[in-house]
Amino acid sequence: MALSKSGTAHAVQSSERVSTLELFFDLVFVFTITQLSAAIAHDLNLTGITRVVIMLAVIWWMYSGYVWLTNAVPPTTPLRRCLLMVGMSGFLVVSLAIPHAFDDHDSASAFGWGYLVVTLVHTTLFQASGAGRASILRNAPVNLATAALVVVGAYLHGGLQLTLWAGAALVQIVTPHVTNALAFPLSARHFVERHGLVVIIALGESVIAIGAGAQGLDLDLKLIATAVLTLALCFALWWAYFGDDEEARAVAIMDELPLRARNMRGLTVYGYGHYALLLGILLFAAGVKSAVAHPADRLDAAQAVTLAGGLGLFLAANVVTRWTFGIGPNSYRVGAVLSLAATIPLGMFASALAETAAIVAVLTVAGVLETQRYPDPDTAG
Repeated sequence: MALSKSGTAHAVQSSERVSTLELFFDLVFVFTITQLSAAIAHDLNLTGITRVVIMLAVIWWMYSGYVWLTNAVPPTTPLRRCLLMVGMSGFLVVSLAIPHAFDDHDSASAFGWGYLVVTLVHTTLFQASGAGRASILRNAPVNLATAALVVVGAYLHGGLQLTLWAGAALVQIVTPHVTNALAFPLSARHFVERHGLVVIIALGESVIAIGAGAQGLDLDLKLIATAVLTLALCFALWWAYFGDDEEARAVAIMDELPLRARNMRGLTVYGYGHYALLLGILLFAAGVKSAVAHPADRLDAAQAVTLAGGLGLFLAANVVTRWTFGIGPNSYRVGAVLSLAATIPLGMFASALAETAAIVAVLTVAGVLETQRYPDPDTAG
């Protein structure tokens, strides 16, 4: 039994560190990121982006549900491991269906039924373990209802399909605030570490996008320069998220919070906030593919906006996370987000390489100024 700061006992076996099986699970989930990024790059317009925004919302909700699951129910028994494998299979089917989920009947139905499998496994594991059973009993019907919306929507077309899937996402967002799910026990260290790991793995999608964009092209100096500069941007995102040891500070702060406040912080920062982080990575990866594929050419408006906008969304979400935990400074990061808009015309009227180089310059200046004015006390002389 674990005793919360509010003095309430909970039947839970909280995991302190992320297991290798959870990392394996995350690798399957990140295939979803790869597929969503490819979907954006293929349909880089308002309709295509809207579809990805909604698909990511419903998928991310259940992925986050599995983070809460393994936080309370470590996959240490054969039954739990095998059920988690079934859940991974569901995510894999969903991922395979993503590219044509809105224009092919078989893909749409595979998405819906795969999502239902993911939901059923999640509920079954929680129920079988007994961890937080009261909270799960309140959430299970809603999770199953949202899965039903996804399945039914898969058999509809056009706006009706989009509406039902958007409705499922909306129900998921509202549910924790009306079902008292925030009474669920949470181990901060495992929870924060798990989300950090999925971010670093998702950043790998941006690196993969460099290779995908360069396929079949002559390896000339312009291509090499664009590839190296986009790698520098991936590095900048890593630095923004991991460079100040924010994970340790977030864990310390969450551990001091009462149970409900801790869970609310987890829901907002790591549920809603990390959705924005991942969406930023998706948009950026789509922009990277365009930039690397045509380094000397002008980008169209959507490509140029996606390249800079994805980075801006990631950094803006990062700033909000830091503010939430009282971590600073943030003024230079805010300045960088605003300055990124000025790089978009370079992509549209000069070249992809010019926009990429300008973005690198913006982030480098912001990073250097922040480091010089607010040096790390552990490394400052």
